[in-house]
Amino acid sequence: MTLITKLELIKLYERHNCLIVDDMPEMRGAMKRMISTQGIARIDTAANAQEAMSMCRSRPYSLIICDYNLGRSQDGQQLLEALRAKKLLTPVGLFVMITAETSREMVLGAIESQPDDYVAKPFTPKQFCLRLDRVLIKHEALLPIKKLFAEKNYREAIEVCEKMLARGAKFAFEIERIKGRILFLLGELHKSREHYESIVEQRPLPWAMLGLAETLVELGAMDQAEIILQKVLAHDQRYVEARDLLARVHLSRSDIDKAQEEIEHACKLSPKSVLRHRKLAEIAEANGDVKTSTRSFQHAIKWGMNSIHEDESDVYNFARKAAHWARDSSTKESYEQAEKARKILTRKLKDNPDDLDVQLKGGLILSSLEQAMNKPTAEKSNHEARQLFRDNASDDADCHLDYVQALQDAGETEEAEDHLHAMAAEFAGESKVLAKIERAAATPVTQGSKEKVASLTKLGISAYQNKDYRQATRVFQEALAIFPNHPGLNLNLVQVLLEQYDGAVTQRDAALIKRCFERTQNVKEGDAQAARAKALQTQFGETRIVDHYPT
Repeated sequence: MTLITKLELIKLYERHNCLIVDDMPEMRGAMKRMISTQGIARIDTAANAQEAMSMCRSRPYSLIICDYNLGRSQDGQQLLEALRAKKLLTPVGLFVMITAETSREMVLGAIESQPDDYVAKPFTPKQFCLRLDRVLIKHEALLPIKKLFAEKNYREAIEVCEKMLARGAKFAFEIERIKGRILFLLGELHKSREHYESIVEQRPLPWAMLGLAETLVELGAMDQAEIILQKVLAHDQRYVEARDLLARVHLSRSDIDKAQEEIEHACKLSPKSVLRHRKLAEIAEANGDVKTSTRSFQHAIKWGMNSIHEDESDVYNFARKAAHWARDSSTKESYEQAEKARKILTRKLKDNPDDLDVQLKGGLILSSLEQAMNKPTAEKSNHEARQLFRDNASDDADCHLDYVQALQDAGETEEAEDHLHAMAAEFAGESKVLAKIERAAATPVTQGSKEKVASLTKLGISAYQNKDYRQATRVFQEALAIFPNHPGLNLNLVQVLLEQYDGAVTQRDAALIKRCFERTQNVKEGDAQAARAKALQTQFGETRIVDHYPT
């Protein structure tokens, strides 16, 4: 700790007003008594997250000391996220997390939220006050930079960083860390790279390696970024940020399988990240992995409860994916997930009888769930949901796509395709909506998409004919990420995977092949692709499953 006199320390405490958040009255009292001896200007207490939020709206606190477990309300991590999102924690305010929890999931989740300090119970009053001393002394030393950073006065912040480093200021590594972040945010990527490289050359600090890898990803130097990220994980597998970045590296190469593996690993390590579960659901959907996509949206609902990230769209997406899974699979698990989704949607419809958006969207998705589950009410639900949609105009693209699914469920495939083409015209300027339309269609809808499929198909076939199976696989996977239901693209990928190693495939590729076959199961008899699919399925049945391909 930086040398500081007792009088200077008291003056430091006197500049702060503090809020203690704990659901246990005796702990609030103990903590208040513990830090009141330090000379802090003002100490208030709150019994839960809601009370804390209300108090922070009334006055800004420069120091918040919060227990992780806050009873049935939001926990400490969720409170920190909410305070930041609503700008109720002052830009240079301090947040200290206290907890008796030791589970890996909780610890990593709390660390990811980046409190200013994280104190594990049990501790003595002396131990806690020493930790708090360190936090406040470090904060005071970095305050000039923090204020400029909070004001987004990045250029001046860098100048202050360089002056402090030149005179040998304390907390040099933390100053270097802030400087690297500012360079990155300014978009000065080459300077950011040089900065992080100079630190890593002296000492391979994980935060500097991660900063360097993130910079390299932005520069497009994916191979170099991957090498550094693997080194970080070799040092400690728990760096979830490294896995997030590795997923971006794999996505840049259209290797969706590997990207999904990295995000799955990160979600297992730190399961409380709602945004990461949504990202996994998105990647799994692009990868044709309906099971993982369904589970990920379910986890987003679970961990989003009471969180600033809670979003009702997770409920709809969970139900959509559960219906899709139940349509494609007759397993006990798929049915159970569909039943959970059905109950959630039924309750939502019942609780919101006058909300037309809920009735439209929820009714259409519920009808698809009942259809997938072979419920006797499915036909009636489908008819009523479609009629309600026709009677009420909606500008919600997702609701239109739910209507398309209801048409497909009713066997009205031509009307479904017509509606998708009409949507493509209506939402012509919205790229994200067009991407969803293409994913829902059996064949490309827009002229640009048709040209894209033709281009990728030509490129993939050329690589296949030249026996560059790895390149052919990447190309067809890239195409399927955009047009997952295209029969020809699915069968092209199957053919490449079956031939690249003389009739042997890994478990991973075998699972991918099965997903491709699932997407082509609705090809009509007599179609050329139907005969091709049957021949490839026979070939697949004769393949050997191996642990790994030869190097």
